[in-house]
Amino acid sequence: MEGVFKCVSNVPMKEELLQSQFEELKDRLLSLSLKYQRSWAEAEDAVSETFVQVLEKMEYFENRSKFTTWVYSICINKNLEILRRKKTLVKHMNLYFRNMATAFGPDSKEPSMLRHDFREALDKLDERERSVFLLTVYEEMSQKEIAEILELSISNVKVILHRGRKKLMGLLKEYVKGGSGEL
Repeated sequence: MEGVFKCVSNVPMKEELLQSQFEELKDRLLSLSLKYQRSWAEAEDAVSETFVQVLEKMEYFENRSKFTTWVYSICINKNLEILRRKKTLVKHMNLYFRNMATAFGPDSKEPSMLRHDFREALDKLDERERSVFLLTVYEEMSQKEIAEILELSISNVKVILHRGRKKLMGLLKEYVKGGSGEL
């Protein structure tokens, strides 16, 4: 991934903003992408594609929002695009068999199984619910920032977050206190 961005030092002055924030953004976007993608390599690809698109579209950045908000929205859209691209029958079958191997642990309530079930539950949320949930919980962004990134109203962000959490609770009811499981 580093090789793709060495060209950043050669870009015109208007891209100085990207240069100054590159290292911090790279780490934050990689962290975000890891929540969408299933592997480190896929997350790095998403970040690389994000920075390439940022460089290509830099002239369209109009300072109507924070620069990082603009880059985050590109990264989220790039991750969603990658997820849509890779939904093939072969990938689904490989994922199914890997998940089946993981599921046959000695204790179905072990933490790795919870992580596995949580990841599957996240995958069942629609794109907006997943994005709002990930930005709220993992990136600890304010609802205002999320609204700007996803181009939604703040009240819409609240509704989508509530709906997503409710779906997750339903999908993970065996782990939720009061359900059939313990946690």
